[in-house]
Amino acid sequence: MEGGGVSLMDFRKRFDELKVSDSQRQSLIQDLIDQNDKLSHDCRQMSLDLESERNERRRLQNRINDELEPLNNRRSFVLVLIDADGDGYIFRDVYLNKGEDGGKWAADALLGEVKTYLKQLGLPAGSNTDVVVRAYANLRGLGRACAKYGWIEGTTTTMTTGLQQFASGFTGRQPLFDFVDVGDGKEKADQKIKDVFSFHIASPQCKHVLLGVSHDAGYVPFLGGYAGDPSFRDRITLLHGHQISPAIQKLGFSRSVKFTSVFAPAPSVVTAAPQPRVPPTQPQAATATTPKQSNRAPKGPFISPNVDSTKLGPVLTNSDGHRIDRPLSVDPSLQQAMAKKNLCVWLFLKGHCDGCVRNHSHRPLSEKEYEALWLVARQGQCFGYRKHK
Repeated sequence: MEGGGVSLMDFRKRFDELKVSDSQRQSLIQDLIDQNDKLSHDCRQMSLDLESERNERRRLQNRINDELEPLNNRRSFVLVLIDADGDGYIFRDVYLNKGEDGGKWAADALLGEVKTYLKQLGLPAGSNTDVVVRAYANLRGLGRACAKYGWIEGTTTTMTTGLQQFASGFTGRQPLFDFVDVGDGKEKADQKIKDVFSFHIASPQCKHVLLGVSHDAGYVPFLGGYAGDPSFRDRITLLHGHQISPAIQKLGFSRSVKFTSVFAPAPSVVTAAPQPRVPPTQPQAATATTPKQSNRAPKGPFISPNVDSTKLGPVLTNSDGHRIDRPLSVDPSLQQAMAKKNLCVWLFLKGHCDGCVRNHSHRPLSEKEYEALWLVARQGQCFGYRKHK
């Protein structure tokens, strides 16, 4: 068509172009559909494979559980650890005075108490659950404590022999009971208990631990790492001794128990107030007939449950394993003033004193006074020397 009109050929050309475009579009759609079908098929196949793998994993897991359960239950155990040095846990005199037989009776009584407690917790206490007991003590130091409080009759020699016989009877009564003499040194029993506890508490076979260290605040840094983890904390029961340290109470362990048929109660606490001094009507010089102890406090034992002895820890050692003192910054005049007061360092630093003639009557110490008295205590004989010399 002439005169600026569109020719028929132009329409044909445009129509041919549209047919090519439609063909490409249809080809693209067909390719998408084919790809979608393939992916859908692959997805269904993978789902079937995954379900098959799941079923196989469950089957294998059930098989493993079936095979492991008898092994775990067959050797599951409950652990009882006792710091038996006499500071917090002492067996009743009805056992201690009977030598080897007394040790056997004490073992039987302890086993009975433990099994009764396990039933209260809903834990297995039958033949498939062993009760493992480890009691650690320095028998010589324990003998002196028994003599002091009259727990054992006889001379020092017979007391030591009697305690050895007691330990032998206790150990021999049950296959997994041990009463271990660790020798001189307070830290020896502590370290034994910490090592044995750490070794067993992580084992799935260890169903529960009864821990007889609650009197000693020195265990606080060690136990603090377990108190914050429910998987450990819920498997620990504190065993009551003479007292539970306030610092250990603050750790948050929810379970504690007393075995009154096994352990003796705390020694009677004597009031620490000194006898009043009556001034004479006339100055009098001291004479040889004046009693030395007339104005001194009673000889204890003394207990101050509000003292936080955790300030004394942890124990520091050098590269040779010898104990060293932590540096203290104390004003010399305060140190001198605290020394003049003649305070009992055991009562005011650790919270208990078995008995001495020093001053036990004083208000609670401030932080600075505590460190000053600590520095004063370092200038005297160490406890290990006095206890074991």
